[in-house]
Amino acid sequence: MRSFLGILGFVAVILVAPTGAALAHGGGSMPSGPAGMATAKPHSGADAAKSAYNAGVRNIKKAQDYDAESAKASTPEKAAKAHDKAQKAYHDSLASFIDAVGADPKMYEAWNYLGFANRHLGNYEDALSSYAKALEINPNYPEAIEYRGEAYLGLNQIEEAKGAYMALFSASRPLADELMVAMHHWADARRQDSQGLSSADVEAFTKWMNERTGVAAQTASLVIGSVQPWRPGPR
Repeated sequence: MRSFLGILGFVAVILVAPTGAALAHGGGSMPSGPAGMATAKPHSGADAAKSAYNAGVRNIKKAQDYDAESAKASTPEKAAKAHDKAQKAYHDSLASFIDAVGADPKMYEAWNYLGFANRHLGNYEDALSSYAKALEINPNYPEAIEYRGEAYLGLNQIEEAKGAYMALFSASRPLADELMVAMHHWADARRQDSQGLSSADVEAFTKWMNERTGVAAQTASLVIGSVQPWRPGPR
């Protein structure tokens, strides 16, 4: 698994590499050129980034399908098998997103998905680094804020997760609601396995969540024409 420092080192190599350096790797892939050309033109950096991004998205979608299969599996063995397949697909997506940001370091969607894949693999620190990079490029990118909030939960960084929720509450209520669902799942999990947290901390967080849920219900009518959040897809 490549760490975030490894990712940045890879990006640095790409930026100084000769223009002929190969960059590997959706929904649908972006065409690389007109059909029937005898000799394909070398991909531009943007084309290479899009191609790699699309390849990564394909693996993310595959992983999510396996996650859904695992959740509804009829036996623990089937659930474990689907989970393992999902983890492999998340892992496979990493190389593609690393290629994408190597070809286009400003592609914040790819940085965001790099964090998404790492988070699902349990690499929370690497995920946070990738989300930070996405938000450095696009500070108002709500998907990265929500995903980062979930990574904070994975590290039991409660106050940071609260901050992510509050940032989303006014900017993207649907994503704030998604993060709140993740927070409740987190609290349920910590009641089963505290991971060193005190029960008082978990219950204090639960009280805060309940208060915020009440505020959200009271102000729901003020969110007029709320648009579902955009989810980055194939480019």
